[in-house]
Amino acid sequence: MLLAIPLILLQTGTTDSQISLTTEFSERRQIFLWIASFASFAVKVPMVPVHIWLPEAHVEAPTAGSVILAGIPSKLGTHGFLRFSIPMFPEATLRSTPFIYTPSAIAIIYTPSTTSRQIDLKKIIAHSPVAHMNLVTIGMSSRAAAVRSPILSYGHTRPKHVCRACDPSTY
Repeated sequence: MLLAIPLILLQTGTTDSQISLTTEFSERRQIFLWIASFASFAVKVPMVPVHIWLPEAHVEAPTAGSVILAGIPSKLGTHGFLRFSIPMFPEATLRSTPFIYTPSAIAIIYTPSTTSRQIDLKKIIAHSPVAHMNLVTIGMSSRAAAVRSPILSYGHTRPKHVCRACDPSTY
């Protein structure tokens, strides 16, 4: 991410996120910037294979720190994907959905199997957000792909027909 921020700054001329979100990057630059942001946010989500830090941090942290680790950093990584990577680099996000699905699916299967072998309660608690947040990552990538799909977005574009999931009055 430290390499991506100066490149974004060079093209936009500012660090204002609203201007950066409306700037169109070339496809090649989008892919590079997406990889840089993916590498940093994947650690925070945590995605396989960069999730190893989380169980060790849980074991070494006091109970209050362990609760914070379970609740905040993983959600911040997903927020980074939703707030920056997907809107700023839409073409790169679409091209990389299989790259997101694969480690996420592996984590959803791998994490419960490693959790069942743990005897330390803090490690058991540490593995829970890994599987959960990878489910969120798959859903987030599916939504990004669905927005760009003409077949899936047809129901969302008709003037008088709003799907129940997207209608704010149903909440």
